[in-house]
Amino acid sequence: MKYYTSTTEFNCGIDLHARQMYVCVMDRQGKKLVHTNVRDNDFVFFLKLVEPYKHSLTVCCECMFGWYWLADACQDVGLTFVLAHALYVKAIHGGKNKNDRVDSEKLTHLLRSNLIPPAYVYPADKRPLRALLRQRIFYVWRRSELLARIHSHQLAHNRIPAKQTRRTRDLWEEALLNAEDHPLRQIALKNDLAMIKHFDRQIFQLEEELQRQTKKVACREYSLLQTVPGIGESLGLTILYEIGDISRFPTVKDFLSYCRLVKGTVASAGKIKGLRGAKLGNPYLRWAFGEAAVIAKRDHYLVGPLSQRLEAQMNGNKFKANTVLAIKLARAVYFMLKNKTVFDPERLVASMQKCFSPGRRQPGSLTGRAKKAMPPPVPEDASCAPSTALCVGQASSPAH
Repeated sequence: MKYYTSTTEFNCGIDLHARQMYVCVMDRQGKKLVHTNVRDNDFVFFLKLVEPYKHSLTVCCECMFGWYWLADACQDVGLTFVLAHALYVKAIHGGKNKNDRVDSEKLTHLLRSNLIPPAYVYPADKRPLRALLRQRIFYVWRRSELLARIHSHQLAHNRIPAKQTRRTRDLWEEALLNAEDHPLRQIALKNDLAMIKHFDRQIFQLEEELQRQTKKVACREYSLLQTVPGIGESLGLTILYEIGDISRFPTVKDFLSYCRLVKGTVASAGKIKGLRGAKLGNPYLRWAFGEAAVIAKRDHYLVGPLSQRLEAQMNGNKFKANTVLAIKLARAVYFMLKNKTVFDPERLVASMQKCFSPGRRQPGSLTGRAKKAMPPPVPEDASCAPSTALCVGQASSPAH
């Protein structure tokens, strides 16, 4: 766990809610200077309270649902803002009594004592794009629920579900409606199909806008991501905007931890008692790299055979094998974005060699037909920066 180091003379902890915030201001010695409730989240009144201390003040609140406006307002007036990781703070400060007054005071004590575990403040100018992307993912998941519902309905009546069509659903809809003879079930089916069509239109519009905006702000990074096996247009957008600035991760281990691809250990007296922290990190990145691993395993000429051998070595455990592959792809993405390089499949082969048990025949470098089947390099876009040398980082064992 990393902690934020406060360098200002005064520190302010805020217990933030939807319609009010409890403010506590202390100096370095722990003397309370302000401790009061601010109704209706009146930021102008808050500035009046902290006016004598704003020349050297750090403001901190927990990472809850409503912190965007406070972070932006503090930035506009030149106040240092720190976002506290809510789960870690809860584990640190604890207590018998809990209320807004106590919480704001404890948050201030942690801030002045340099015990605040910070969360990332996503840049305000990039938040709308990320919100648009998450809206698209939400719509895709809701559409998938409707498609699965129709599929289950067909199986419930002992029918072979009609094969779906991706671009135009007219033939699929016609086959479904022709197979349904009950008028009420036809009405229910038409309702689901109408909702799916609506989701199709909205998702298509969102994708067009996301592509347009991405070409303006992150064309090169987006092109680099699409050279990775299993990462196409949609997953590339998800990974790009959920990562934000790759330089915020000092090491590849920090990045893998943020992607929920590694777990923490619980150890005592030199013995590992178990694992924890599986849900600490970004769920969208965990989903994206998991999807990329499955697609790469299914479609890529080189990743598929290696993944199947890895799965056989793990006694048929698909989930574990896919997780190992997702870790390899995430490591590649980290070094690619860090060094501005494209994906190199030969480095992936070298990285996966350590995943196989000693004594087994190790996969060699690309030769013969596999080397000829290698896809051609991505052409440079005129609006993007020129590419550099190939690199995906050092090979490592799946445990790291």
